[in-house]
This record gives sequence, structure tokens and C-alpha cells, in this order.
Amino acid sequence: MLAPYSIPRLEDQPYVCHSGGHSGVSCSFNLQGPVRTKILPYSYLLCIDLLGDCLITLRYSFADVEISLGRDFPGRNQFVDDLANFRVALVRESRNLKIRVLTEQNSEKTDVY
Repeated sequence: MLAPYSIPRLEDQPYVCHSGGHSGVSCSFNLQGPVRTKILPYSYLLCIDLLGDCLITLRYSFADVEISLGRDFPGRNQFVDDLANFRVALVRESRNLKIRVLTEQNSEKTDVY
């Protein structure tokens, strides 16, 4: 007898791509504690910095998004490729993916989310 193959639920996936693999105009970041969502447009993305296998920093003109990946994060290289090609629509904070958004309101104050 074949073992049943379970299809992961959409809400359990660490990230979701725009439909059809097309580029998008923005990326949403779902954060926990407190629960909130930040939506950042790709048009302001300056670069993607990689530090080792576990830290990805998306540098926007007004914010930095730090994504820490757990060692058991599936498909790191595909995730980075999807980010670089603006295909990621949503990133969810979970046990194996942590998100920190640092926005600069003005030169005197920096907010951390």
C-alpha cells in the first residue's frame, strides 16, 4: 500500500509566490508577537545581502528586512532566487523563519518591528 502524500496547507508554508511564477510589485511580511503585516514594494528594494546560510537581509531605501532561517528551512536557494526575481508575495514568520523589519522614519529615529 502506498503511503499517503499530504499536500501542505497554504497557511503552513513559510512563503508564498505570486500566482503563475510572475513578478510582483510588493511583498508582505507576516510577523508574530504582536501579530501584524508589513507590505513593502519591490520598487524600493536596493539589494539582497546573504550572511552564511541563515541570514538574508533585504535592503530597501527606507527599511531593512532581516530574515533568519532555521537549519531545517526547506529550499533556501529557491527562496533566495524567488526573492531576487520579485516572485515572493508573502513571507510568514514561523518556528524556522524569523523576520525583523527595521524602518528609518527620519535621520534621528529608527523603529524596529
